[in-house]
Amino acid sequence: MSDHAPVTALRVANEAFLVSSTIDRFPKTTMIHELLVNAIEAAGHAVTDKRVDITAVTIDGIPKPCIRNPGQGMSAVEPDRICDLAPSLYKQNSLDTNFGMGAKVASLPSNKHGLCYRSCKDGTVSQVILCQRDGIYGRLRVPVANGQSAELIDATEACRTEGGYDLTHDWTEVVLFGNAASQNTVTDPYAGSPRMEPDWLVQNLLLRFFRIPPCGGRLVVDRGPGVQAH
Repeated sequence: MSDHAPVTALRVANEAFLVSSTIDRFPKTTMIHELLVNAIEAAGHAVTDKRVDITAVTIDGIPKPCIRNPGQGMSAVEPDRICDLAPSLYKQNSLDTNFGMGAKVASLPSNKHGLCYRSCKDGTVSQVILCQRDGIYGRLRVPVANGQSAELIDATEACRTEGGYDLTHDWTEVVLFGNAASQNTVTDPYAGSPRMEPDWLVQNLLLRFFRIPPCGGRLVVDRGPGVQAH
């Protein structure tokens, strides 16, 4: 900074503490609203089908919510970028527009086991998992070939093996792992704090999204495993 600047910028002495305190203070019950706003905005930029799907996937026999939108996919480096606290891809970061951090900070306190992002672009799926380990929020390093580990992986073959994925067009999804592998985050998204009714998701949608924002799209709740829909 120039010696002639009018102020000296404040700095962060303990970055890990600042990140954790910012996340832990955020009202976690806004999680679905924040995630859906992001998905609906992204779907509004889709060329054809603007459908946002809310369903459930089963991981090791346990249902987990999945939100998928058909918006512009992310390349192999972009999912890593959006997982920083403040940045938001394709959006302006400012006080009066979009911090680009609401969905992440609202979701992480209730998904310390993992918040999994997958994005398909030009037939290639990239994956990154945000989580908390040993009291620190960050990107999970997962095993890859040759005994190595990586925080950003190519999940294309995994999607083909799992089935149910269309790799012919772009999409992005987020899956909520909750605070433990054994937690059914479809019926118990906050691990009992607060306790939610079985149809909490539908009720939340009705209260917060009486009208879908004008993006020309559709919001579809699928009756996946454990999903209560009307």
